[in-house]
Amino acid sequence: MKIAFKKLGSQPLHFEANSDNTFFSGDIILKKSNLAQLNGTITGSISIPCDLCAEEVERSLNEEITFYLSDGIFEGNDDELDVVEIDNSMVDLDELLKSEIELIKSDYFCCKNCEGTSLDREF
Repeated sequence: MKIAFKKLGSQPLHFEANSDNTFFSGDIILKKSNLAQLNGTITGSISIPCDLCAEEVERSLNEEITFYLSDGIFEGNDDELDVVEIDNSMVDLDELLKSEIELIKSDYFCCKNCEGTSLDREF
């Protein structure tokens, strides 16, 4: 799902997107002329490999997501660190969902079989 940045306003715009076994929903509200805030939740499950044994395990998701969207290059102060720059004035929610899933997958994950092993404690 794509939303034109110019369609965002002072009233929250509800969105929904899904990919495989994940569901992303929430609201986007315009904060400044070229800066919007996205508040959403990612639910469902993803398959993620254990960092120790590489066994694939299903992980349940219930992640609260909040960040800003900038229409073009962000030229602001450091108070707004979580800013995603949007190209072509189009918010691509499917791409944002994929990016958030990859970010979750990049965290350290240890399956139940490997929890508590000596290798697990070294990290």
